[in-house]
Amino acid sequence: MTDDAWKQCTRDEVRRCGREKHLNKHIIRLDVVTVVFLGGCVGTGLRYASSSIADVGGFHVGTFTANMVACFVYAALSAWLGSSSLLKGRAKEYVNRGFGMGMCGGLSTMSTLALEEFMMIDDHAIPRVLTYCCATFIVGFSLAYAGALCGSWLAERNKDEHADKEAIR
Repeated sequence: MTDDAWKQCTRDEVRRCGREKHLNKHIIRLDVVTVVFLGGCVGTGLRYASSSIADVGGFHVGTFTANMVACFVYAALSAWLGSSSLLKGRAKEYVNRGFGMGMCGGLSTMSTLALEEFMMIDDHAIPRVLTYCCATFIVGFSLAYAGALCGSWLAERNKDEHADKEAIR
Protein backbone atom coordinates (compact mmCIF):
# COMPACT_ATOMS: atom_id res chain seq x y z
CA MET A 1 0.00 0.00 0.00
CA THR A 2 1.40 3.39 -0.95
CA ASP A 3 1.71 6.23 1.51
CA ASP A 4 -1.18 8.10 -0.14
CA ALA A 5 -3.43 5.05 -0.23
CA TRP A 6 -3.56 4.68 3.58
CA LYS A 7 -5.35 8.04 3.78
CA GLN A 8 -8.34 6.47 2.04
CA CYS A 9 -8.51 3.55 4.48
CA THR A 10 -11.07 3.04 7.18
CA ARG A 11 -9.73 2.25 10.64
CA ASP A 12 -10.21 -1.51 10.09
CA GLU A 13 -8.37 -1.40 6.79
CA VAL A 14 -5.53 0.52 8.42
CA ARG A 15 -5.25 -2.18 11.09
CA ARG A 16 -5.20 -4.91 8.44
CA CYS A 17 -2.52 -3.19 6.38
CA GLY A 18 -0.28 -2.81 9.42
CA ARG A 19 -0.20 0.97 9.54
CA GLU A 20 -1.37 1.29 13.17
CA LYS A 21 0.77 4.38 13.70
CA HIS A 22 -1.65 6.25 11.44
CA LEU A 23 -4.75 5.40 13.50
CA ASN A 24 -4.58 8.61 15.49
CA LYS A 25 -4.58 10.77 12.37
CA HIS A 26 -7.95 12.36 11.80
CA ILE A 27 -9.67 11.78 8.52
CA ILE A 28 -11.75 14.84 7.68
CA ARG A 29 -15.01 13.93 6.01
CA LEU A 30 -16.63 16.81 4.17
CA ASP A 31 -20.12 15.36 4.65
CA VAL A 32 -19.72 15.51 8.44
CA VAL A 33 -18.10 18.95 8.28
CA THR A 34 -21.08 20.16 6.24
CA VAL A 35 -23.60 18.73 8.71
CA VAL A 36 -21.79 20.32 11.66
CA PHE A 37 -21.54 23.61 9.79
CA LEU A 38 -25.26 23.67 8.97
CA GLY A 39 -26.20 22.74 12.54
CA GLY A 40 -23.82 25.40 13.83
CA CYS A 41 -25.49 28.00 11.61
CA VAL A 42 -28.88 27.15 13.11
CA GLY A 43 -27.52 27.13 16.68
CA THR A 44 -25.66 30.40 16.20
CA GLY A 45 -28.76 31.99 14.72
CA LEU A 46 -30.78 30.86 17.73
CA ARG A 47 -28.04 32.13 20.03
CA TYR A 48 -28.10 35.52 18.32
CA ALA A 49 -31.90 35.64 18.67
CA SER A 50 -31.64 34.82 22.38
CA SER A 51 -29.25 37.73 22.89
CA SER A 52 -32.18 40.09 22.31
CA ILE A 53 -33.83 38.88 25.54
CA ALA A 54 -33.53 41.67 28.07
CA ASP A 55 -31.42 41.23 31.20
CA VAL A 56 -33.28 41.14 34.50
CA GLY A 57 -31.46 42.90 37.31
CA GLY A 58 -28.01 42.03 36.00
CA PHE A 59 -29.06 38.45 35.28
CA HIS A 60 -28.31 37.68 31.63
CA VAL A 61 -31.48 35.83 30.66
CA GLY A 62 -30.55 35.34 27.00
CA THR A 63 -27.24 33.62 27.69
CA PHE A 64 -28.74 31.61 30.53
CA THR A 65 -31.67 30.46 28.37
CA ALA A 66 -29.45 29.50 25.43
CA ASN A 67 -27.11 27.49 27.65
CA MET A 68 -29.97 25.74 29.46
CA VAL A 69 -31.75 24.78 26.24
CA ALA A 70 -28.46 23.42 24.86
CA CYS A 71 -27.87 21.38 28.05
CA PHE A 72 -31.30 19.78 27.87
CA VAL A 73 -31.36 19.17 24.11
CA TYR A 74 -27.84 17.74 23.86
CA ALA A 75 -28.37 15.39 26.81
CA ALA A 76 -31.74 14.25 25.46
CA LEU A 77 -30.28 13.74 22.00
CA SER A 78 -27.28 11.81 23.32
CA ALA A 79 -29.43 9.54 25.48
CA TRP A 80 -31.91 8.96 22.68
CA LEU A 81 -29.21 8.20 20.11
CA GLY A 82 -27.42 5.90 22.55
CA SER A 83 -30.53 3.83 23.22
CA SER A 84 -32.55 4.12 20.03
CA SER A 85 -32.45 1.72 17.14
CA LEU A 86 -34.52 4.04 14.95
CA LEU A 87 -31.45 5.52 13.24
CA LYS A 88 -28.50 3.49 12.01
CA GLY A 89 -24.95 4.20 10.87
CA ARG A 90 -24.39 7.47 9.06
CA ALA A 91 -27.87 8.80 9.82
CA LYS A 92 -27.18 8.50 13.55
CA GLU A 93 -23.80 10.18 13.10
CA TYR A 94 -25.31 13.04 11.06
CA VAL A 95 -28.01 13.68 13.67
CA ASN A 96 -25.44 13.55 16.48
CA ARG A 97 -22.99 15.85 14.74
CA GLY A 98 -25.55 18.21 13.19
CA PHE A 99 -27.88 18.71 16.12
CA GLY A 100 -25.50 17.89 18.96
CA MET A 101 -22.13 19.27 18.03
CA GLY A 102 -23.37 21.83 15.50
CA MET A 103 -26.66 23.24 16.76
CA CYS A 104 -26.14 22.79 20.51
CA GLY A 105 -22.52 23.86 20.21
CA GLY A 106 -23.53 27.01 18.34
CA LEU A 107 -26.37 27.71 20.75
CA SER A 108 -24.42 27.31 23.99
CA THR A 109 -21.82 29.88 24.86
CA MET A 110 -19.23 29.46 27.57
CA SER A 111 -17.30 32.47 26.30
CA THR A 112 -20.25 34.85 26.73
CA LEU A 113 -20.97 33.37 30.15
CA ALA A 114 -17.36 34.01 31.17
CA LEU A 115 -17.39 37.54 29.72
CA GLU A 116 -20.60 38.42 31.54
CA GLU A 117 -19.23 37.06 34.81
CA PHE A 118 -15.95 38.95 34.42
CA MET A 119 -17.89 42.14 33.70
CA MET A 120 -19.88 41.61 36.92
CA ILE A 121 -16.64 41.03 38.83
CA ASP A 122 -15.26 44.24 37.34
CA ASP A 123 -18.39 46.02 38.63
CA HIS A 124 -17.72 44.48 42.09
CA ALA A 125 -21.02 42.58 41.93
CA ILE A 126 -19.63 39.43 43.58
CA PRO A 127 -22.98 38.17 44.98
CA ARG A 128 -24.52 38.43 41.50
CA VAL A 129 -21.57 36.59 39.96
CA LEU A 130 -21.87 33.78 42.48
CA THR A 131 -25.63 33.55 42.01
CA TYR A 132 -25.36 33.59 38.21
CA CYS A 133 -22.54 31.05 38.13
CA CYS A 134 -24.19 28.68 40.62
CA ALA A 135 -27.57 28.98 38.90
CA THR A 136 -25.97 28.23 35.54
CA PHE A 137 -24.21 25.10 36.73
CA ILE A 138 -26.93 23.75 39.03
CA VAL A 139 -29.77 24.33 36.57
CA GLY A 140 -27.57 23.20 33.67
CA PHE A 141 -26.71 19.88 35.33
CA SER A 142 -30.34 19.41 36.38
CA LEU A 143 -31.61 20.04 32.87
CA ALA A 144 -28.96 17.77 31.40
CA TYR A 145 -30.09 15.02 33.75
CA ALA A 146 -33.74 15.66 32.85
CA GLY A 147 -32.82 15.67 29.17
CA ALA A 148 -31.04 12.34 29.51
CA LEU A 149 -34.10 10.87 31.23
CA CYS A 150 -36.37 12.21 28.49
CA GLY A 151 -34.10 10.91 25.74
CA SER A 152 -33.95 7.47 27.32
CA TRP A 153 -37.73 7.46 27.80
CA LEU A 154 -38.27 8.37 24.13
CA ALA A 155 -35.91 5.62 23.00
CA GLU A 156 -37.71 3.06 25.16
CA ARG A 157 -41.07 4.29 23.90
CA ASN A 158 -39.89 3.88 20.30
CA LYS A 159 -38.71 0.35 21.08
CA ASP A 160 -42.09 -0.51 22.61
CA GLU A 161 -43.97 0.90 19.61
CA HIS A 162 -41.69 -1.01 17.24
CA ALA A 163 -42.23 -4.21 19.23
CA ASP A 164 -46.02 -3.67 19.13
CA LYS A 165 -45.94 -3.23 15.34
CA GLU A 166 -43.87 -6.39 14.98
CA ALA A 167 -46.31 -8.34 17.19
CA ILE A 168 -49.24 -7.23 15.01
CA ARG A 169 -47.54 -8.58 11.88
